[in-house]
Amino acid sequence: MPRIALFKLTSCSGCLNEALLALLEGDVRAKYEVVYFTEALDVEAFERADVALVEGSVTNRHQEELLKTLRSRVDFLVALGTCAVMGGVQALRVEGGVEEAKRAIYPRPELVEAYGEPLPLGAVVKVDYEVPGCPASRDSVLELLRKYALGGLPVAIYESVCAECKRAGVACVVVTKGIPCLGPVTRSSCGAICPRFERGCYGCYGLLEPGLDGGRLRVLSERLRSMGMDNSSYTALMRAYSYRAHKRLAGGSV
Repeated sequence: MPRIALFKLTSCSGCLNEALLALLEGDVRAKYEVVYFTEALDVEAFERADVALVEGSVTNRHQEELLKTLRSRVDFLVALGTCAVMGGVQALRVEGGVEEAKRAIYPRPELVEAYGEPLPLGAVVKVDYEVPGCPASRDSVLELLRKYALGGLPVAIYESVCAECKRAGVACVVVTKGIPCLGPVTRSSCGAICPRFERGCYGCYGLLEPGLDGGRLRVLSERLRSMGMDNSSYTALMRAYSYRAHKRLAGGSV
């Protein structure tokens, strides 16, 4: 029976809650032994685990060392959710500066240690599998846990949210409603939830990097701006979940 550990770094716990719901499924619960999960178990530490689900971005030195230690104690490490995969919404503070963000939030900002730019797990350690999403969907976690227990993994399909809209028969909100949408450049697996309710995708599953380049981003930016979106809104929307990926694709360094 695989031993599984669940860890939280800088995040909201939404992905871990989805993972908990997945682990409560009868067929999954019977296949795993949960050895570490501070939100549900009174366990201070563990020595070894077969698999770890890690939510959140790395935002300080303590978390970086914790992640490295965790990597040495597990065989298979999963980046769970967009914060873990791409850095997530915490990266919105990058442009304004971490010190400004600390002063705005904490009564004693000098006590808070935080990197200027949050790091995805893959920038610190080797990641064996990624489950994007904000939060990562319960179905995606279930698929991973079921297949891992059987000795396999889900097949990674890199496609955009637009592909999901097409399969579901959802009319394009850009074409039919004139609503700005990041569907053409966002990773699939959400089930096109927002377009189903006539709302534009805002990229919570992160940028679809395979096959995406600066040229395609420029075409999208021109289209969104022609629909009335100002430059600051476009920049915030593109960087909200995928700061590092957007910076790299737009020609910057990381």
